[in-house]
Amino acid sequence: MMKSDISFWGVALLFVLFVLSVMIYKVIDRREMVRVLKTFGLMAGQTVLIGAGIWVAYKLDSWWANLLWLLVMVALATGWCLYTMRSQRKQLLLPVIVALTVGLIVGGGTMIVCLSGWYVIPVLGVLIASLVTSVLETLQTYQRSLMHTEAHRQYMLANGASLLESLMPSVRRALRAAVQPQLRTMAQPLLVTMPLLFVGMLLGGASPVTAVIVMILLMMAAFVSTVVAAIVALYCFKR
Repeated sequence: MMKSDISFWGVALLFVLFVLSVMIYKVIDRREMVRVLKTFGLMAGQTVLIGAGIWVAYKLDSWWANLLWLLVMVALATGWCLYTMRSQRKQLLLPVIVALTVGLIVGGGTMIVCLSGWYVIPVLGVLIASLVTSVLETLQTYQRSLMHTEAHRQYMLANGASLLESLMPSVRRALRAAVQPQLRTMAQPLLVTMPLLFVGMLLGGASPVTAVIVMILLMMAAFVSTVVAAIVALYCFKR
């Protein structure tokens, strides 16, 4: 019988410590404790759902299973974006769906072609997380910029500028906001912050050469997906 990688007694100890920490937190701040439990429950539910999807995709081990997994993640990512921006769901539904879909098809589809199924699923997970952040930053920054530059845009339009020319400063700010997280990730020295995917691949038995190649490909795909998703989101956005 194969030995389990998870220790029952270790899990039991961690569970007891977690309950004790919640009880202590409850004494100090009961309202915040409720929020902590809700957040933890949401995280656990998402993890179980995603884990089940990954298990099915690994068992099937085919391109169409990876594609189906990609579509499911697009739906989940879209739902999260709309939940985060709940006050503007109707206005942002189309830009978010189209931007995430196109960005993932471009970046994720390329990674499916580049890598085997064993690496595609975790790579797509990282790519989706990056895209969700970028799309949110793009739309939020663009909306704030439009509000703050209304008078300047009207002045430019009155003096013969085209609509695109008047919107270009806001577009530049939105694209910078989308790309900045990617640049910070790429600029961070590997010795300071070791990427979780890189460490996970090494722990999973991948060779250092393979891990390095996958990380470089992922950074390239993430940058391409971010730029494409940001442009698509801005194009689809209606003021």
